[in-house]
Amino acid sequence: MAEKKKNWIIWLIIGLCLLAIPVGILGKQAKPKAEGSTATTDSDWGVGFKDRIKVVQLSGMIMDNDEPSVFSLSDTSTAATIKKLRKAADNKRIKAVLIRINSPGGTVATSQELNQAVAALREKKPVFSSMGDVAASGGYYVACATDKIYANPGTLTGSIGVILNGMNFKGLADKLGVQPQVVKSGLFKDIASPYRPMTDDERKILQNMIDDSYDQFVNAVATGRKMKVEDVKKLADGRIYTGRQAKSNGLIDELGSYHDAIKGLQAACKTKYGLTDDLPVEDKSGGNILESLFDSSSSSSSLLPPFSRPSTEESLIKQVLPLSMQARFYKQPLWLME
Repeated sequence: MAEKKKNWIIWLIIGLCLLAIPVGILGKQAKPKAEGSTATTDSDWGVGFKDRIKVVQLSGMIMDNDEPSVFSLSDTSTAATIKKLRKAADNKRIKAVLIRINSPGGTVATSQELNQAVAALREKKPVFSSMGDVAASGGYYVACATDKIYANPGTLTGSIGVILNGMNFKGLADKLGVQPQVVKSGLFKDIASPYRPMTDDERKILQNMIDDSYDQFVNAVATGRKMKVEDVKKLADGRIYTGRQAKSNGLIDELGSYHDAIKGLQAACKTKYGLTDDLPVEDKSGGNILESLFDSSSSSSSLLPPFSRPSTEESLIKQVLPLSMQARFYKQPLWLME
């Protein structure tokens, strides 16, 4: 009986949420714009059929296999961001793009894929970037491909470099009497094994790999920022900068907020397309319908089938352990831009 009552409550909540969608949309449309405001959000009816500026969000770690929340309307995963950039390049109604970046970095290859998608988009229309709290390492790799970079004075950026994280458990294994058993096809198949010391040859191989990835990063920054490689290397020792420091050393163009970046992009569009009025702005960063109803992720995850709910232990591990030590990357040589 209690189970039936619980199911009834869940269905009631879902029904109320579905009913709230059209009410919310109509309410936003009925709300008058502030005087002098030309910005239009995704709630404006028919914005998808107008010439416009599109805002693309890039949030969190940059990696190929991240997934959005089940209840999220706004997918800011890396894969979704790449798709949005490619679609924006082909959509003639989208006259310019602003990439809002809030990312500490991520994997090398995916950062490069984003960089390439931005560069291809830049060939067709203006692309600006706006940095939030942090746009460092892989996040900066993406930003440097845009026409113009805005950052707040306190934004953390830079961190131009590549790192491979690993740990060695041999001492602990010896104390516990643990003996690893390895069967491999080649000398270097278990390179960076945590159960034995790294050999000089292995370290040389890994260092060469890191150096090559670093060289690719530096050249991408030099190309995007129109700087000499030698000048980039003076800044690319892994250190982070504030937005104000980045402005003084040429890593960004302007100090300003998201709205400053929009204003700058509007001005660029007027110059490029001969416009007199601002373009509407499509920004789908609203987020989550159920977020106001469920105050915590545990509440929302209770609606999922038992087999798909993250366990308390799993959630804690993801929060505490660094990315390179989580199970999904175990025993994989992971070189990160972070």
